[in-house]
Amino acid sequence: MTADTRSAELLAGMILVPAGPFRMGSDEFDFEAPPHDVDVADFYIDRYPVTNDDYAHFLAQTGYAPPGDWAHLELDERGRHPVQRVTWDAARAYATWAGKRLPTEAEWEKASRGTDGRRWPWGNTFDETVCIVWDHAMALDVTTVPVDQHPDGASPYGLEQMGGNVEEWVEDIFLPYPGSTHVSPSTSGGLRVLRGGSWFYTQEHARCAYRRGARPEFDGWTQAGGPGFRCAVDPPAVA
Repeated sequence: MTADTRSAELLAGMILVPAGPFRMGSDEFDFEAPPHDVDVADFYIDRYPVTNDDYAHFLAQTGYAPPGDWAHLELDERGRHPVQRVTWDAARAYATWAGKRLPTEAEWEKASRGTDGRRWPWGNTFDETVCIVWDHAMALDVTTVPVDQHPDGASPYGLEQMGGNVEEWVEDIFLPYPGSTHVSPSTSGGLRVLRGGSWFYTQEHARCAYRRGARPEFDGWTQAGGPGFRCAVDPPAVA
């Protein structure tokens, strides 16, 4: 297999987010403040969250311990749904196995909101028809939905399911932003960052700037699902 073939396989299903600055954070909640400019280098990121089918292949190839409730998962019905109840370490293990990595928090937010400071990936007005969060999920009697079910909710770069469905691990430790005056035990360095909200949370959690911290071993709850993730890769690694 040539290097070009390996690169093409690695980048299949990924989107290039071009280098440049964007405005990160918001004034809406303490952990999101203050808004600040961040310059991000080129990177590729998965169009969709990692699916149950993707994760099943990883488990079969590596023998890695499956997520909670995996034994009860019907892959025939939910293979294209995002994998849930994955710990941060497990997400990193998958990314390494795939020749990728977890995105940084800044990369994730830029991929979600672009450069115009929008509140949700699709714009500044919440649209329940393109985003699975608590009220909509309960009305439909669903938990997750297939990752490609709501293309109209895509971000400016074409990434899908960046708001709702499953929240996503990123690489970073949960710390205050530079210049923040907010003090909390939760930002003492022991937590990792989750982004994007999920079907179990509200529309506020699906905003591009929303962030929360969780212990790396956190995998959610039996009745409420848990974290998923998507992967990123640096262009030089596939040149």
